[in-house]
Amino acid sequence: MRVIDVAGTKKTGKTTLVIKLVQSLKRYGRVGTIKNMAGHPVDSGDTRRHFEAGADEVMGMGMARIKVTAPISLDLALEEMARDGMDFVVVEGFKHSSLPKVALGDVEVENAVVRTDISRIDDAQVQEITDLVLKSDKFNWP
Repeated sequence: MRVIDVAGTKKTGKTTLVIKLVQSLKRYGRVGTIKNMAGHPVDSGDTRRHFEAGADEVMGMGMARIKVTAPISLDLALEEMARDGMDFVVVEGFKHSSLPKVALGDVEVENAVVRTDISRIDDAQVQEITDLVLKSDKFNWP
């Protein structure tokens, strides 16, 4: 399973990029998403957008539960996605994870493999990120 984390501060385009990556990666296999919903009592609609983009499975982690099971850590959530047969997982909003990341805006994160801004994201850049996920061993999990 290959995993990429999209990290950024509030309103930098994380969900927009996640949706584009889900749509792109769906051509190559099953895609799951994990959204960090810390501090959110209910989903504001972004997780629904993950499903609408074509995600096979969506898991929200925070005060609200989107999936019946509620992993207590990102690693357990990824293990569950692997057990459920996902080929790819696009993680949204886990800035402090050790996963390879697309860093949006001026967010400071470790393991940024791509640094961009939502205004620069177009089909060509989404395909570049997709190709990185497909070809680089950095994205293999665990």
